[in-house]
Amino acid sequence: MIESGPLMNANEQMNKNRRNANQGQNGERGYVLVGLMAVMMFALILTTAAAPTLQREMQREKEEEMLWRGQQVVVAITRYRGFRGGAFPTSLKELVEGVNDPVGRKIHLMRPSAICDPMTPCEGETNWRTVNPGDPLTKELLEAIIISQEKNRLPINPQGIQELARIAQVGTVTLPGQAADTQLDGVIGRPENQEGGSASGDNEQGAPIVGVVSRKSGKMFRSYYGIEEYDHALFFPNVPVLAGGFISPFVRLGLAVGGVPGQGVPGSAGQNSPSPPVNK
Repeated sequence: MIESGPLMNANEQMNKNRRNANQGQNGERGYVLVGLMAVMMFALILTTAAAPTLQREMQREKEEEMLWRGQQVVVAITRYRGFRGGAFPTSLKELVEGVNDPVGRKIHLMRPSAICDPMTPCEGETNWRTVNPGDPLTKELLEAIIISQEKNRLPINPQGIQELARIAQVGTVTLPGQAADTQLDGVIGRPENQEGGSASGDNEQGAPIVGVVSRKSGKMFRSYYGIEEYDHALFFPNVPVLAGGFISPFVRLGLAVGGVPGQGVPGSAGQNSPSPPVNK
């Protein structure tokens, strides 16, 4: 008869060893899980800490794009006036659609993307607040430029400052024109059946558009001629966008004063190479 005592002891020892091995593996898995949770918590803390910085950088990039697009709009306004005998547009859509030159060729004045301000959602035709004669922002910009010029001479065409001063003096009286296809003859006065400049920016009365401004409220990262609020930084024809290190490409191209009428948008169909503007 085979003795069962030693055999049973061996089996018990093997079972005990298996249990110890399983406990060791479970302990190792627990340590791995704790380590993984610690790493994930650390990554979450870093992401949370970096979120405000990333948000600020995204807003800074949008602000730079806003400055670039705003300059495109007012350069397009100046070119439009060159084809329309000095008349301001009554809709930003006119700038996107372009004009025909004397021989019938279509000249594109502005890229479609520039009709939207990147600082706010763009719904409908445009989200820029259009500025009409009589808007107080024209006077605010004029005063800011004068103060800036006293501190540091900036490359601004005197023609642009003169035009801005003329518009700023209008007050609540609009320049002569009609409700549609407005013609401006440079004489300050009240036309018939036309009210003062709109501050709402909707331009429902078909008033001449002399500039645009963002609808976003809040402080800018850059100073725009000393102006630091988004909804006060008026983009006006012949006034180059120089803000906190941002220099408009139009300044580098020599087109900051508005460009030569007929040149169109760089890179667009029917447009020749940019030429220096004609200073009078």
